Amino acid sequence: MNILKLNRYIENQQDKPKVSKKWLWLMLLVFCCIMPQQVFSQSFNPLISFSVETCTLDEALEKLFAEYELNVAFSKAELSKIRIESYSCSYKSVEEVLTDLLRDTGYGFKKVGKQYVIRKMQPFEPVVIDPQISPEKPPKGILIHKSDTIVSKNADTIRIFDTLKIVRTVMRYDTIVEQVVETDTFYQVKYKGYEIKWPDFRDNGWFVAPSLTLSTLKIDYEQSEEQPVAIIAPIYALGIGLDGGYKHNRLAVGMSLGYRSAKYSFSFNETLTEGDYYVSDTLDTYYVVHPVGDTVFHYILDSTYVPLTTTNYAFRDVNRLVYLSVGMFASFDFVKTEHFRMFIKAGASMDFLLASSGSWIKAEITKEQTESYRFAYFGGFGAAVKVGNHVELVPEVAYRSMVNSVYRTDFPLDLRMQQWDFRLGLTYYF
Repeated sequence: MNILKLNRYIENQQDKPKVSKKWLWLMLLVFCCIMPQQVFSQSFNPLISFSVETCTLDEALEKLFAEYELNVAFSKAELSKIRIESYSCSYKSVEEVLTDLLRDTGYGFKKVGKQYVIRKMQPFEPVVIDPQISPEKPPKGILIHKSDTIVSKNADTIRIFDTLKIVRTVMRYDTIVEQVVETDTFYQVKYKGYEIKWPDFRDNGWFVAPSLTLSTLKIDYEQSEEQPVAIIAPIYALGIGLDGGYKHNRLAVGMSLGYRSAKYSFSFNETLTEGDYYVSDTLDTYYVVHPVGDTVFHYILDSTYVPLTTTNYAFRDVNRLVYLSVGMFASFDFVKTEHFRMFIKAGASMDFLLASSGSWIKAEITKEQTESYRFAYFGGFGAAVKVGNHVELVPEVAYRSMVNSVYRTDFPLDLRMQQWDFRLGLTYYF
């Protein structure tokens, strides 16, 4: 349209000096050189490859933005109600991909600058012709069609249009009536900036939680007075476990199965002395007979000195206990946000002896001298951070105490353990 107006203007300048016509033709040449570059820049459209599983339409558009940073504006509340089948394509333009995704949905798109606006298509309404107009003289119609990137699909036909203006001029009783019908919609989209897309998380229902535990030991013991004084020092305890249960809102209950190994060092020192005295010995014996008739025996004695001998006994060993732990627990979330929670936890367990090794004073401890089971209770607190759709990372700290002794009542040592458990695990919700 601008080129036609410029030609008319040039023709009207025939009577003016030639210098003006030259300047006008030069301006026309520059305009023609610039216009193809603009058309080329507008028509450039990169090819992309895109695939998505069966999901809602808003999720597919969000994935398209995440992979290619395409600005797509739409109403999440409307498009979240529309499900599409799985889709995959290779080396297609953005418009072709959007056309495929919006097919049979009743929605189209419009390109505004560098942004694609998704909007619901207006139903096609046929133009009603005034019956007073004579059919022999149909009204003159001028159809002005501006091309843009709005897609309207009907059956297998795709029409692209932006603004459709129908201008009709009708002669009625020598009066010119001009009627203009315009159909267009304007969308103003405000960019909210980049948002972290946290996954939809499930933290209710059945769950399993594998974990690794490192413990510090505290040992209380008493030994019989007849035995030499022994020294017992804790080393460490390790464990692996698997918890399972059910969680509803803030409360969770379940059972635990674990393997626990504890080690402590045992040592004692004993000093024995012998000697530092004389030993008498009889060398010879004789007797004397008196006239009265009494007989007196005489002994020839000798003594030997036994020197002092000192013997030191020093003994060191590492004793080890291995248990299979079966228990129950309950936890409550006292802090709960969308992606983080803190909880308190308590429970009890029965630990069954699997293996034992070690020594006691001058003797080896047998498995028969160790209690085959022990009862323990624990309590602590922890936190959970969401790291996936169904997974959370869970660090915990708990205090654990044994009720009964490690060894049997007839053993000369009464030993009980307390420990601080530092646990790191993962919880998976089904």
